[in-house]
Amino acid sequence: MVKEFSSKIEASTQGTLGQIRIIDFISMYSETSASAIRTIVDDFIAKGIASTEIYINSRGGSTIEAVEITNELKRLPNVTLKVGAVAASAATYFMTKFKNSAFSNSQFMIHPPRLTTSGNIDQIKSDLKLLENTTNDYKSSYAAKMGKTEDEIEELFKKGDYWMNAKEAKEIGLLDEIIEEPMAITPEDVERLVACGAPHIPKPTETETEYTMKNRNQIIAALKLPADATDEQIEQAVKDSQAKASQVEALTAAQKAARKKEADTLVDKAILDKKITADTKEKWVKAAEADLENTKAILENMPGIQKPNPNEEEDGAEARNREKWTMEDYQSKDPDALAKMMNDEPEKFEKLQAEYFGK
Repeated sequence: MVKEFSSKIEASTQGTLGQIRIIDFISMYSETSASAIRTIVDDFIAKGIASTEIYINSRGGSTIEAVEITNELKRLPNVTLKVGAVAASAATYFMTKFKNSAFSNSQFMIHPPRLTTSGNIDQIKSDLKLLENTTNDYKSSYAAKMGKTEDEIEELFKKGDYWMNAKEAKEIGLLDEIIEEPMAITPEDVERLVACGAPHIPKPTETETEYTMKNRNQIIAALKLPADATDEQIEQAVKDSQAKASQVEALTAAQKAARKKEADTLVDKAILDKKITADTKEKWVKAAEADLENTKAILENMPGIQKPNPNEEEDGAEARNREKWTMEDYQSKDPDALAKMMNDEPEKFEKLQAEYFGK
């Protein structure tokens, strides 16, 4: 069984250098959202960060969110991208916009954007236009990066999930530079590659600790120390970095508190408007903290809670029909069930929102 992955974003600074790590599924409902990136970018700009390395190890996610994350990152000067074990689907969009590198055993996958929709004719036409626009954007971005025509990219799209190793990605023009030393593959990396259908599944290599100890020179370079730095100098540099990280953490805590207040206000209003019930508040606050703008849009589009008809009971057939419900169905028919799903069935909710907003 494939484990449940922890999508996360980590940020750190050292002098005028910044690093952002984007791990796993890209989604407006997780930590790996454009709103989370926006907060980090604002902080980097305030600190005067002169160059930033983006590390990404992701099986993809929302194509639209990936575009918005890219727009936020473009606000920073001198951005470079480094790929970990995998960049698949929407995660490859970043590679088309920034100078990039990857390890010799990194893997890559591109395919045309996808979207699940429902509703009346106007809604389906609108969503189809969104999918067409997103597909054209991805197609033109791949073409520009690879030095190919859009027709040639269309031929690649016809192959379905088009997988490449580092050498193939460089030959096709998606990858700029190969780091000859292979990346240490963790058990989680293996499961991530399995989850996104990679044709080549590697075996786990060394532990992160072993890998770190054997790459002392990389640690020294990352800390901007001289090549002959002593253990004491490395230790002091780490302490200085931790102190600066604590400052970032304090700022982040203040920003989270402000987001929490806005989220509480939004959800309290939804409860007063009888769009959701009070017992689901915590779940909706969590969603609003992750992405206030889109959670607000979802709540605003919800009708008021309707009292069930006492003469109608949900029979087995209707219960089975719920298996086919989209996010829009839950929003209009049973928003409480949608909120409960966020907390009790996160994998199901993640799949539902991924289908709604497109991969």
